[in-house]
Amino acid sequence: MMRRTWLQRLPLWAAALAPLLRPTGARAQGSTQVWLRVRNQSQEAFTHVWQGLPQQGTDVDLGPLLPGDTSRWHALPATLAHYRKTRIQIGQRQRTHVTDQSFPGGQVTLAPGHYTFSYTLEGDALQLVVIPEAGPVHSSQSLQKQ
Repeated sequence: MMRRTWLQRLPLWAAALAPLLRPTGARAQGSTQVWLRVRNQSQEAFTHVWQGLPQQGTDVDLGPLLPGDTSRWHALPATLAHYRKTRIQIGQRQRTHVTDQSFPGGQVTLAPGHYTFSYTLEGDALQLVVIPEAGPVHSSQSLQKQ
């Protein structure tokens, strides 16, 4: 009788375990993603930072970044439109920085991989340095400020 109960519940167990056995989006598309984080290299606090493409649902709210802080890692599709703009609020001013012409080696887009967008404030303009980073992102890293 116990064997029959277990066999009857087998489809329920299979359905419950299937998501754990299936590759997640980050693993399945890891080679087609750009992992980014934003660093505040300015002397002023970034009261709010956003990155991504809201129309495609890839926008990420990174919250505030004090001088010297670095945001958590986040993955975006490796298509320029998804990581082209970064919005930074400094006090009551909001600046949108378009990342064109800022990529390593004068590239037009970023190759899939890990990058830190390091921002400074010169006068009233944001200046960006894109820093290629090595190594995989672990799930515990993606959830914490570094």
